[in-house]
Amino acid sequence: MLQKIFGQCVCIGGMPGIGSVGKVAADYIASALECRTFQLMVSTGFPPEVPVEEGIARAIQVELKAPEGRDDLLLLCGDAQPLQPPHMYNLAGEILKALASYDVTDIVTLAAYVGSSEDAVYAVATDPVLARALEDEGFALLRNGIVGGLNGILVGLAPLYGIRGVCLMGKTDGEKAVDLSAAEGLIGATSDLLGLDVPMEILGWMRAEEPKRDDLERKLPRREEDRHAGYG
Repeated sequence: MLQKIFGQCVCIGGMPGIGSVGKVAADYIASALECRTFQLMVSTGFPPEVPVEEGIARAIQVELKAPEGRDDLLLLCGDAQPLQPPHMYNLAGEILKALASYDVTDIVTLAAYVGSSEDAVYAVATDPVLARALEDEGFALLRNGIVGGLNGILVGLAPLYGIRGVCLMGKTDGEKAVDLSAAEGLIGATSDLLGLDVPMEILGWMRAEEPKRDDLERKLPRREEDRHAGYG
């Protein structure tokens, strides 16, 4: 059962961005909850390449997933973000249109925050009531600034599709291609907020091997502007 501050169906999403914080968090939650993919989306704005694993090539894609036996939760995971803003907006519109057709009431995107604050996770929302509810749950609100890329655009456009938007941002130094520590904090905060009871043991093993994860860092796409953005 999702926490009472959200509606009947929530979508959690995390696209690649600074430190891959949001992507790692969303992918981990989807794996921990044993979600299955039920819809794929592609964009002509994706990088002109295809990922290859064990000799098998596939298109760069965005996936909508769902845990077995639940109709109140969806996961949005993706390989990359489009390279140009028009394609980002087009893909965000396609995603939100699909979510609306599945009666999603709230979207919670997971992203990164680069800063020196003591708070580990920041939050923004698309309406004051939801923002106050997040504060009551112990989240620090991002008072001013921007959230870049699809993780921000999805939240900003969500009300146009009758969906409330939230973005949770895990603090990172912005130096690592993959910041597992920031992702771990974001996973825990998301799990607590939505009452998901996501097990953290596997992520602990991943963190223990973090210095050896050069191959993972090379696989994860990173847009040039991510090196300069504050949030994303």
